Amino acid sequence: MDKKQIPFPVVIKPNIGYSSVGVHKVKNEQDWDIAVSHLKEDLLHSDRLYDSTVVGSQTVLIEEWIQGEEYAIDGYFNQDGEPIILNAFKRLFKDDYDTSDRIYYTSKIAVNEIYDDALQFMKKVQTVLPLRNYPVHFEIRKKGDRVIPIEINPLRFAGAGTTDLGYHAYGMNMYEHYFLGTKPDWNRILEEMDDNIYSFFFAEVPLEINLEDVERINHIGLHNEFEHILEYRQLPFQNDRSMAIIFYRSEDLNKNLKLLQLDLFPFLTIKELALI
Repeated sequence: MDKKQIPFPVVIKPNIGYSSVGVHKVKNEQDWDIAVSHLKEDLLHSDRLYDSTVVGSQTVLIEEWIQGEEYAIDGYFNQDGEPIILNAFKRLFKDDYDTSDRIYYTSKIAVNEIYDDALQFMKKVQTVLPLRNYPVHFEIRKKGDRVIPIEINPLRFAGAGTTDLGYHAYGMNMYEHYFLGTKPDWNRILEEMDDNIYSFFFAEVPLEINLEDVERINHIGLHNEFEHILEYRQLPFQNDRSMAIIFYRSEDLNKNLKLLQLDLFPFLTIKELALI
């Protein structure tokens, strides 16, 4: 492509994706070739890990780099087409180039920041697509009064278990609400919630490490990096690099800001290569 024709800054990513695989932010023309090279590497890795219906390498999107705070919402349209919000999470990034799914969190403040905007967005979707009995997971960014959609994922809630953060934070079962066609009483939930931050941490084997070279994960060591753990899930990293999912509680965002910078390599034991 002619780089002169690209309206930087942009985001490049696969049209069909999962867990931010292949998503890269490109600030300017100088960053373009590096980002495209990294995208190609990501897609080569993902071809070995995921079906093409999960991560598609045939079509790549170039999108406007939208500024603002990012939120992830789980919800559904009931049998009458009424939009129902089940979860409201806020996403944290360690820097301008970060696109990982490492940390999402929720709190009374986070829900209040985006609930009305998210509900209004779902109502707008309903005017274009008259959905019924339909679950969705969508991500939006908000800057001032401007709310812009990042993506909408049909027929599912947040991936990799993120949805269950709502169970730990709000004490409700999102799937039950969907299948029974009920909706949560958000006024009561927010009134009864404490002031803590409830977070989700997604630990993955870094892409630059060959999965076949990893012998084991030091889950005890990783566990010790967290305080007030609500649930620690060990995952079979050989499948798709997912090492663990950790749900935890903290008094403020300081712990999350430190965990964003946590190097996961020391928790991996690499196999010794046989000498020939």
